Amino acid sequence: MRMNLYYRMLLSYTPIFFVVISVLIFSFYSVFSSSAENQLRMMNEAIAVKVLQAIDANLKSAERMVIKEVNINRSLSDFFTSAEDQALYDYFRISQNMDELSSILPFSNSIYLYNANTGMVLSRSGLSPLDQFGDRPFLESVYRSIVNRSGWTDPRTFKEFNHDTVEEQVVSLVKLYPYSGEKQGMIVINIRIQALLRFVKELNGNEAGPVLLLGSGGSPFEKSGTGAAEPSVPEQETFVRTKSVYTGWTYVSGGPGGRQLSLLSGLNQVWMIVGLSVTACGLLWFTYITHRNYKPIQMIAGRIRNYTKRKSGELVGRAEKDELKFIEAAIDGLLERAGQYEQLHKDDLHLRRRQMLFDWLEGHKALPAAQWKEEMARLQLPADFERLTAAVVEIDRYSHFTAAYNASDRYLLTFVLSNVLQEIAQGEGLYVWNEWLEPQQMTIIFYQESGAGQERVRDAMSKLQAWTADNLGFTVSAGIGSEAPEPEEAAQSYAEAKEHVSYKPVFGVGALIGSGDLQFKAKGRIFPHLQSARTVAKSLRTGDGKWQEHLLQLYQELKKGRFSQTDIDTVTSYMIYHLHKEMMDMSDEVNRLLQEEYVPELEEIAGGSETLEEWSDRLSAALTRLEVRVRSLRSVKNNYALIGQVKEYIEKHYADPNLSLNQISDRFEMNPRYLSRLFKEEFGEKFIDYMLRVRLEEAQKLLLHTSLPVQDIAERVGYVHVISFHRAFKNMYGQPPGHYRKRADA
Repeated sequence: MRMNLYYRMLLSYTPIFFVVISVLIFSFYSVFSSSAENQLRMMNEAIAVKVLQAIDANLKSAERMVIKEVNINRSLSDFFTSAEDQALYDYFRISQNMDELSSILPFSNSIYLYNANTGMVLSRSGLSPLDQFGDRPFLESVYRSIVNRSGWTDPRTFKEFNHDTVEEQVVSLVKLYPYSGEKQGMIVINIRIQALLRFVKELNGNEAGPVLLLGSGGSPFEKSGTGAAEPSVPEQETFVRTKSVYTGWTYVSGGPGGRQLSLLSGLNQVWMIVGLSVTACGLLWFTYITHRNYKPIQMIAGRIRNYTKRKSGELVGRAEKDELKFIEAAIDGLLERAGQYEQLHKDDLHLRRRQMLFDWLEGHKALPAAQWKEEMARLQLPADFERLTAAVVEIDRYSHFTAAYNASDRYLLTFVLSNVLQEIAQGEGLYVWNEWLEPQQMTIIFYQESGAGQERVRDAMSKLQAWTADNLGFTVSAGIGSEAPEPEEAAQSYAEAKEHVSYKPVFGVGALIGSGDLQFKAKGRIFPHLQSARTVAKSLRTGDGKWQEHLLQLYQELKKGRFSQTDIDTVTSYMIYHLHKEMMDMSDEVNRLLQEEYVPELEEIAGGSETLEEWSDRLSAALTRLEVRVRSLRSVKNNYALIGQVKEYIEKHYADPNLSLNQISDRFEMNPRYLSRLFKEEFGEKFIDYMLRVRLEEAQKLLLHTSLPVQDIAERVGYVHVISFHRAFKNMYGQPPGHYRKRADA
């Protein structure tokens, strides 16, 4: 009976394996066993010495840096020599010095200072009395010792506060202050054991044999865990012990014992002759068997070449007795899965589309028509259109929405909403590009061909709102921008859509707001004053100290007219909405404070005030308390004052053409990305947007109150090229500076 390829290969090579390999193992193992054992011992010793030298060098460097910092740093010296409490700023400065020292020390570490005169301990977590300090037993035992202790301790447990439940394993460096004379305190550097062990593992890499660290008493650094026995210290011959003169620690390096390496060392050298003979025979045998069994491999290679020429193929669902057919089916399946992997590799197309839409509509990336078509081709999106229209869909009562659904459910609902929009737009004969650029807002670009007007866009949005209310259990509001005949004008349409949807508190939830709706609403009595309410919220958020002036102006405007209680409720609701929106990017504490304490109070003021004067007084008092609380929470993070200085610097130097994020980052010695994030957190506005607004507001004043040429005004507000000034002014005010001045004069 003819056997399949598997058994033929197995029977062909098995005798070769057992005979040739066995002879080679016996012969060569007997010759090289002793040499391998010596090499293993030398390698283990070299590894141990390398690890010892590396750790000693790092620890010595750390000790030198600590001694240098204590001797030359005036702030640290003042902490030890002071007999009474210092100012909070002094402690903050000392803490900064400790942070800087910690950042340049090797390994993960912690630092604290002890002042014997005041009995206070200063760590990076703050200032605490000695009796409340978690490391008090160690601190007292070291400080009371007669000898000026120096050098590194054996592994010990450390916790910073008494109430801490988790203790760290560390080794400590203790330095008394001053180094000679009557001691007044000390500085303690704690290096985490896990950092040392991780350093040893990274240094050793994949070299043979682990390296164990033992303390001066012989106990290992690495613990097995709570309640588990400590790892045993190996005693085999191949393990090498090396002791550090500097730290007193012992480094044990090596692998399993090498006795088995010499088991065959006494065999007769006849094995060498036999091994060479069998090797020669094995080579001849291998040549013959390989030549005979290579034929099926050629067949498989031919089948793979034929597969590349086929247009389609299916994977065989069952294993065939003929192994070549089975291999062919497996290769087909492998190639099919390779195609699936290629498809998965293209999934990042969605992320690239989302980023592109964000940069394009936010004005970060100017795209002329030709370049825009190239980008659309790369993103596999259509580029032909007659007009573009931007729209923004916002989930109503988003705080209730997030409370009602978890993250996965929210993702599913937004995904469903996107798909429903695609189906509705397709039914209306429109193509849409939609992305969720913000958690609560979906941005939409409608591609309109000839004959497709704004009415079809409104119909599509109305159907989406109706379907959402009927099927998803919540409502959405939408803002529609104006038509944009060129890609460069889509950013303006998007800005209008965002502006329109921000008037949702006036129109109510589930509203569809376009330019015509705003014009109609503007004929009412209360609508022109809503912008003042929004200005109050923005001024309170930025902390510029002008919100009370804006509130007084709003009160005076309202006092001139006749407004009902419903009108006052509308103004207050609009202000609450923008307070929540402005403070959304701030800390969770600020949002919780606004939502839980001040929103109910502001709503009660709107409905419970008998007169406009009472409404204004109560609203001013509530916002004053809110401002104080927000400022207090901001000051806790130690960022508000610094970012305030950055804001003041921009207001003074906005006319500098070289003013940029990198320049200010260098000026205040901060990372540009970190500075930009802090600015957004504190003032709710991007750095570049704020600088642009300051420049253009000053340009607006110069246009209205002076007769300077536009070129001179551009240079006065920091623009080198007047074309850039024209573009920025038009994006913000909707028209070029020259037209703006003429319209104001008219």
